[in-house]
Amino acid sequence: MTSPSSTTIGIMPTTFGVAGGPRQAPEHPDFRSGPIRFSRHIVRFLTRADQLGALLPKDVTLRGEPMAQFHFFCLRDIPWLAGRGYNILSLMIPVTHAGSGAETDGVFCAVMWENMGDPIITGREQLGHPKLAAQLPDPRRWKDETHIRASWEHFTFAEMDLACNETAAADVVADFSSSVAAGIIAHKYIPRSGQWDVADADYLTLSPVPGLSNTRDPQPAPTVKQGTGSIRFNIPQWQDMPTQYHIVQKLAALEQLSTLDALAMEGTTYLDFTEQKILT
Repeated sequence: MTSPSSTTIGIMPTTFGVAGGPRQAPEHPDFRSGPIRFSRHIVRFLTRADQLGALLPKDVTLRGEPMAQFHFFCLRDIPWLAGRGYNILSLMIPVTHAGSGAETDGVFCAVMWENMGDPIITGREQLGHPKLAAQLPDPRRWKDETHIRASWEHFTFAEMDLACNETAAADVVADFSSSVAAGIIAHKYIPRSGQWDVADADYLTLSPVPGLSNTRDPQPAPTVKQGTGSIRFNIPQWQDMPTQYHIVQKLAALEQLSTLDALAMEGTTYLDFTEQKILT
């Protein structure tokens, strides 16, 4: 969380005044800026390029082998939420953006689920991240294994299982870090009110990683362990997930050709993305 700036970020409802958020510190004497604490579980596999490429927007292409990365984040001690936290499940794809400007390497965020409304609202409106609501309970750990479940209205649509108990090799960490490259690329799309087939916003955004806040206040390198991991999707019908079933059906259809090392990380970081920009 960065310090308050002279720029005011408006968010609905606007008539009640300025709201605090991840990119706007609340005007309250108890607020203290600082890093957040996180744990992160990552399952990766290679899949068919045609299937993964179909999930990418215009001017974005696969980078390297067609790799699907499913991330489960637990964020805690978040300053703008007065110490509260929430969980995230997302699909990240290593890509290259080649628009009218220079090429940019990053990871495309195809979809992201969270279990708290406030970061979903600010993330969709301000960052353009494709955030959806889901039930994301904390990981369950038993006998050196971690079990993760994601549900919508009690329909379990994703199951991740990991056993990461060995300190990650340097080349594995370096390979993962290089896949993130410049940061998170997302497609921001918001329709115009009353003209539903016209966009109010339709462009790509880049949320830099590690970001300016981490540069100003460098955090220790996270602990990283590697091992095995898998993810399985339960195919929903329309009645199970009326507004999201088409998304999960496409994720379930991805062929898992080769499983890569799973990763488990713990550490502290900043995730405000204040210096985000539009890709052209």
